[in-house]
Amino acid sequence: MKRAILFTGIVIMSLFASAIYAQSNCKVLIPRIGDSYAGSCKQGLADGSGEAFGIDQYKGEFKKGFPDGVGIYFWQTGETYNGEWKKGLRKGDGKYTL
Repeated sequence: MKRAILFTGIVIMSLFASAIYAQSNCKVLIPRIGDSYAGSCKQGLADGSGEAFGIDQYKGEFKKGFPDGVGIYFWQTGETYNGEWKKGLRKGDGKYTL
Protein backbone atom coordinates (compact mmCIF):
# COMPACT_ATOMS: atom_id res chain seq x y z
CA MET A 1 0.00 0.00 0.00
CA LYS A 2 2.77 2.44 0.94
CA ARG A 3 4.61 1.61 -2.28
CA ALA A 4 1.50 2.34 -4.35
CA ILE A 5 1.07 5.73 -2.67
CA LEU A 6 4.75 6.54 -3.10
CA PHE A 7 4.68 5.49 -6.76
CA THR A 8 1.54 7.60 -7.40
CA GLY A 9 3.18 10.61 -5.73
CA ILE A 10 6.31 10.25 -7.86
CA VAL A 11 4.26 10.00 -11.06
CA ILE A 12 2.24 13.10 -10.16
CA MET A 13 5.38 15.09 -9.30
CA SER A 14 7.00 14.06 -12.59
CA LEU A 15 3.98 15.18 -14.59
CA PHE A 16 3.84 18.48 -12.71
CA ALA A 17 7.56 19.12 -13.30
CA SER A 18 7.13 18.35 -17.02
CA ALA A 19 4.25 20.80 -17.30
CA ILE A 20 6.24 23.58 -15.64
CA TYR A 21 9.27 22.93 -17.85
CA ALA A 22 7.15 22.94 -21.02
CA GLN A 23 5.60 26.30 -20.13
CA SER A 24 8.93 27.92 -19.36
CA ASN A 25 10.03 27.13 -22.94
CA CYS A 26 6.78 28.35 -24.46
CA LYS A 27 7.13 31.45 -26.66
CA VAL A 28 4.84 34.35 -27.48
CA LEU A 29 5.76 35.88 -30.85
CA ILE A 30 4.88 39.50 -30.03
CA PRO A 31 7.89 41.18 -28.38
CA ARG A 32 5.87 43.65 -26.24
CA ILE A 33 4.20 40.73 -24.40
CA GLY A 34 6.89 38.09 -24.86
CA ASP A 35 8.91 38.34 -21.63
CA SER A 36 6.96 35.69 -19.73
CA TYR A 37 4.03 33.38 -20.38
CA ALA A 38 1.79 31.16 -18.28
CA GLY A 39 -0.70 28.90 -19.98
CA SER A 40 -1.23 26.24 -22.60
CA CYS A 41 1.58 25.42 -24.98
CA LYS A 42 1.90 23.45 -28.21
CA GLN A 43 5.19 22.73 -29.97
CA GLY A 44 6.99 25.47 -28.04
CA LEU A 45 4.44 28.21 -28.80
CA ALA A 46 1.61 29.70 -26.75
CA ASP A 47 -1.54 27.87 -27.82
CA GLY A 48 -4.83 27.83 -25.90
CA SER A 49 -5.65 29.93 -22.85
CA GLY A 50 -2.87 31.92 -21.24
CA GLU A 51 -1.38 35.17 -20.00
CA ALA A 52 1.62 36.95 -21.51
CA PHE A 53 3.63 39.72 -19.88
CA GLY A 54 6.22 42.22 -21.01
CA ILE A 55 5.97 45.97 -21.51
CA ASP A 56 2.27 45.29 -22.13
CA GLN A 57 0.04 42.39 -21.02
CA TYR A 58 -2.42 40.06 -22.71
CA LYS A 59 -4.83 37.54 -21.21
CA GLY A 60 -6.89 35.26 -23.40
CA GLU A 61 -6.63 32.77 -26.23
CA PHE A 62 -3.46 32.08 -28.24
CA LYS A 63 -2.75 30.16 -31.43
CA LYS A 64 0.73 29.39 -32.74
CA GLY A 65 2.31 32.02 -30.45
CA PHE A 66 -0.06 34.88 -31.28
CA PRO A 67 -3.18 36.26 -29.58
CA ASP A 68 -5.97 34.54 -31.49
CA GLY A 69 -9.55 34.25 -30.30
CA VAL A 70 -11.04 36.29 -27.46
CA GLY A 71 -8.77 38.21 -25.11
CA ILE A 72 -7.89 41.48 -23.46
CA TYR A 73 -4.72 43.45 -24.16
CA PHE A 74 -3.42 46.00 -21.64
CA TRP A 75 -0.98 48.64 -22.93
CA GLN A 76 1.47 50.25 -20.51
CA THR A 77 -0.30 53.58 -21.20
CA GLY A 78 -3.50 52.28 -19.57
CA GLU A 79 -5.39 51.63 -22.80
CA THR A 80 -7.17 48.27 -23.21
CA TYR A 81 -8.76 46.27 -25.98
CA ASN A 82 -11.17 43.52 -24.98
CA GLY A 83 -12.40 41.52 -27.93
CA GLU A 84 -11.50 39.29 -30.84
CA TRP A 85 -7.99 38.69 -32.17
CA LYS A 86 -6.63 36.96 -35.27
CA LYS A 87 -2.91 36.23 -35.75
CA GLY A 88 -1.96 38.89 -33.19
CA LEU A 89 -4.15 41.65 -34.64
CA ARG A 90 -7.46 43.09 -33.45
CA LYS A 91 -10.17 41.64 -35.63
CA GLY A 92 -13.95 41.43 -35.28
CA ASP A 93 -15.95 42.72 -32.34
CA GLY A 94 -14.29 44.36 -29.37
CA LYS A 95 -14.14 47.33 -27.05
CA TYR A 96 -11.20 49.76 -27.02
CA THR A 97 -10.84 51.91 -23.90
CA LEU A 98 -8.57 54.91 -23.53
